[in-house]
Amino acid sequence: MKTEKEFEESIKKHLKELPKGYIESLKRDYKDDTMVIMHDLLPEDIKQSIASEARQLLDKESERRELIVEQSGGTPRSYNSVGRDIIRKEGVYIPAFFDSKEILNFLSTIIGEKIHKVPYAPEEFIINSQSKRGDTHGWHWDDYTFALIWVVDEPDILSGGRVEFVPRIKWDKEKTRIQLYETLKNDEVRSIHVPEGSCYLLRARDALHRISPITKDTRRTVIVYTYATTEDLQDTSISHESMESIYPKDTKKEALA
Repeated sequence: MKTEKEFEESIKKHLKELPKGYIESLKRDYKDDTMVIMHDLLPEDIKQSIASEARQLLDKESERRELIVEQSGGTPRSYNSVGRDIIRKEGVYIPAFFDSKEILNFLSTIIGEKIHKVPYAPEEFIINSQSKRGDTHGWHWDDYTFALIWVVDEPDILSGGRVEFVPRIKWDKEKTRIQLYETLKNDEVRSIHVPEGSCYLLRARDALHRISPITKDTRRTVIVYTYATTEDLQDTSISHESMESIYPKDTKKEALA
């Protein structure tokens, strides 16, 4: 494992070498869709180390999540997952990515506003893996503004596991089920296949989104990172009922702190 300084220097060097035209294209993609796919965010050796670490943690530590989340309008969650506390304890590269100032600065450049590490520990990073036919991460909005999802394993393009989203739809928590129905009835749903070894950044608090069910026994593994805007840090209305339903062990400790 690289030291923290070596890790940061490697990322800094890599990001500095990205063509200016490529960076400008990322900015345009985000501005158009509030979602941008990045294929070259990390050096190849760090990319492979993160993927290897995620697969090892899944094999050793994952728990099965199968539930209906009432807070998001009664939508399903079906996947294997490793929560933040185990990753922080047993992982190296996955936490280092989240803690990286170079990554934070680069993402802030792409979206055009300063972002921060999320202030609620259970949402820092999570590993999710859909591996059975029908597994899905159902329709929902996020508590904090930004999600960066790193794709470790992908199903083939005909087997589901697509990112589906409707941008610029703010969550009305008082009418979630009605809002789901009206949005999916009246708005265009964008559907994107994100390849293995890439990541995407989504303004997830302001986008209704899901991962479509996989259609055969395969695997879609991702690392989900969460980031906050300055406004999020000051927003006392943010609550965590969905996280508490899905990850009771990680969130119970936080609630008691």
